[in-house]
Amino acid sequence: MTNNTNAFSTDIRINGEKVDCISSFKYLGAIIADERSKPEILARNAQTTATLTKLKTIWNDRKIALSSNIRMMRCLVMSIFLYACEPWTLTADTERRITGHEDRCLRKLLGITYRDHISNEVVRNRTRQAIGPHEDLLTTVKRRKLK
Repeated sequence: MTNNTNAFSTDIRINGEKVDCISSFKYLGAIIADERSKPEILARNAQTTATLTKLKTIWNDRKIALSSNIRMMRCLVMSIFLYACEPWTLTADTERRITGHEDRCLRKLLGITYRDHISNEVVRNRTRQAIGPHEDLLTTVKRRKLK
């Protein structure tokens, strides 16, 4: 028995050359890593935040109803976040990050900053009033994991 910190002791060779063992790589747009799902969730947070920012002119257009904006955000932005979420390992920390990310997206969409001292629950209630009952992001991730 060896006292190796690496979970796998591999010595793979192709044509006599040793193949390097890596801790993470990107496959079909998803990050596959040794350290569970945290890097992938952080990357998805960044991608959806960038997309939300790029669509700022749509969110600020007063001719578009709030309900339409929320539905567009859920279709255009959250679909990016949910891509390849099925294999994610959910911990209390990652669940908190997912919920927090959704709250930040809704705040940007509604034009509410943290300086306004409006709780996340009030933000969620305003969203429910605009589009009716809907599934939050964390529930969607958990449901997709069960399929």
